[in-house]
Amino acid sequence: MKTKSKVLAALAVVLILAMTGVIIWLSVWVGKEKSAAESSRTETRNAYTYALYDSYDCVKAVENNLSKLLASDSKAENISIAADIYKDATAAAEIVGKLPVEMYKHEGLLKFLNQVGDFSASYIRALGSGADARAYEDSIEEIFAASENVRQILDDVIAGIDSGDFSLMEQIDEQGYITLTEGETSIDYPSIIYDGPFSDAVEKPQWKAVQGLREIDGAEAERIARDKLGIKGKAEPLSGDEALFAVQGEAEGGDAYVSMTKRGGLIVNVMIGGGSEGGKSDEKAAEAAALKYAEKLGYDSSLAPVWYNEVGGEAIINLAPVVRGVVYYPDLVKIKLSVGDYKLLGVEACAYCTNHRDRTHPEVVMTEASAKSCASKRLTVTNVRLAIIPFGNSERFCYQLSATYKGLDYFVYLDAVTGEQVRVLRVIDGGQGKEVV
Repeated sequence: MKTKSKVLAALAVVLILAMTGVIIWLSVWVGKEKSAAESSRTETRNAYTYALYDSYDCVKAVENNLSKLLASDSKAENISIAADIYKDATAAAEIVGKLPVEMYKHEGLLKFLNQVGDFSASYIRALGSGADARAYEDSIEEIFAASENVRQILDDVIAGIDSGDFSLMEQIDEQGYITLTEGETSIDYPSIIYDGPFSDAVEKPQWKAVQGLREIDGAEAERIARDKLGIKGKAEPLSGDEALFAVQGEAEGGDAYVSMTKRGGLIVNVMIGGGSEGGKSDEKAAEAAALKYAEKLGYDSSLAPVWYNEVGGEAIINLAPVVRGVVYYPDLVKIKLSVGDYKLLGVEACAYCTNHRDRTHPEVVMTEASAKSCASKRLTVTNVRLAIIPFGNSERFCYQLSATYKGLDYFVYLDAVTGEQVRVLRVIDGGQGKEVV
């Protein structure tokens, strides 16, 4: 009996150990499965979120380019703008097509985007064939209004995601759709900083502004950085562009950086840490301070303010040469200052350094009144001035028309000789400063 009891006891111990092992294994397995499931859920959520952000960017571009069509009165420009709308609408539709989204219970975001793409393609064909495109143009305002509605809905969704108040995964219903709102958006139709105009129009650097000037050495580059900007550091050839020196060091106790041309020592870029001291903004005072910095850094005395913006305690002033009443947009210098004390925070003068030189332009043929008459009849023109603007790899001599339409602000550029519309830009205030696109 004792032997039997010992055997039973041993079996019980073995059984307990086995069961314990099974329980531990099951716990580990369940934990791994839960971890894998959670990881998969996180990956899915992130993929959906990124896709929604991408579609939002495309919808904003569509809305912006539709607004340009409202102001444009040029067949060639309209074809170009409509091509951008088609591209962005198609891209957005492709992204949304991968999401479990049924944003509108009746029509759906995907259908709307496809309609916009179809409209743009049809409009391009009509313009290209010389057919009467007035029926298309009469529909543009309706389509623009619909795109505004779509973008505003996405604004709310994006804001919710950014604030943590909205979860895409929690919005997926039993049918597997994300329903963000109710309503119907459809269109009927016949069978596309904080910066001002041309702020990013910089081609491959050729440094025309310093041609013919003597070359400086590293010691002189360090002296220029110290004397003009208070930056103390060692000059090194800039990686990626052998025509420049870079000096990285400190200024007023903060990190600082400057790049300059080896030929002539002209300042190209500046970044100085420290941020804004705060205070009340004064556009005229900020512009005056920017001009003083530009003079100290050695840029042409013809520079004048052409655009002002303020974001997060920082003022960004775009300066361009103005010669005999003509604004030279290819030669921009952008100065960033701290609001309140107007401390220099940054300079971007690549456009100036690559383009600035003596130029001639054709004689003005059109009058200002004639230029106004060439603009779209929808627009209310508020200002007219002459300007040289970037145009591909060349430049165009234009009238710049500042104009408005139903609360939207535009710049329209007309060739000063032929009256042909060259470009339409729209001013957008996205809550983070104004930009021109």
